[in-house]
Amino acid sequence: MLPDAAGPGVLLSATREVEPGARVMLVRARGLFRLDVVVEGDTLRTVVRNLSAGELRTAGAGDYGRLPTIAYGGASAYDPGSAQLRFELGSGDDVVRVAGTVATLQFHERGTVQVTGQLIVRSGPAAPDAPAS
Repeated sequence: MLPDAAGPGVLLSATREVEPGARVMLVRARGLFRLDVVVEGDTLRTVVRNLSAGELRTAGAGDYGRLPTIAYGGASAYDPGSAQLRFELGSGDDVVRVAGTVATLQFHERGTVQVTGQLIVRSGPAAPDAPAS
């Protein structure tokens, strides 16, 4: 559990090495959601599959700031990248809020991409800065 002013939460984290263009499941929260990713060139596409009975609401790219990707020394050879995502499931007092980061590293010599997702999942009433319906 992650104690916080926003309420207790759980951190979900996973890493997959994928071939460019392949759609793969990165993280699954049983009965809530599944996060799939596709990497093609310099594009990272995320797909949230709603596994709950509640409504899914996502935040648009302009709804939160972009974090810079910084690489030192030889790390830049891996073309690191990252993207933030945020979404909610449910409504009223029965809401699950999810916020996280998906990061990528390109392994050119193997022709693969390492994708890591870290998501914080919290439940409770909707937050004031929640995604719009």
